[in-house]
Amino acid sequence: MTISLSSRAELLSNLILELLEILRDRQGDTWAAITRLASSKSATIAIDDTRLYVQAEGDRQLNLKVAAADPEVDNSFESTGEALRNVMFGRFSLDKSVASGKIFIRANFGDLLKIRTVVSAVLADTDNEPRLQQLWERFDREW
Repeated sequence: MTISLSSRAELLSNLILELLEILRDRQGDTWAAITRLASSKSATIAIDDTRLYVQAEGDRQLNLKVAAADPEVDNSFESTGEALRNVMFGRFSLDKSVASGKIFIRANFGDLLKIRTVVSAVLADTDNEPRLQQLWERFDREW
């Protein structure tokens, strides 16, 4: 049985896949860091009341499969849309958002450091990649 995604879950899925495509197009250090972090891993992501299961496969190509999350599985990442906006637009750092409990990440310490590095790199790339800025603006407008 296939569970169809709600319109909000579909939006989140599309945003995640678009982010991946932008970063894949750019290649470079950020893409290399993402492939090292995410290859052969999965996560259950919750933003507000929307939950998705994301599974990464492959090495340098890193293909994502996105599906509805199993209601019995704990979240690997939890946030509100507002907390994400604050990080995307530089009002708060990821560190501050995690420390204050606005964003929750279930990972070992090594992976937390890698996640921090990837998020910092993606945000730094926003200055030189208009598609990233447009993606953040789309999230802000449609979420």
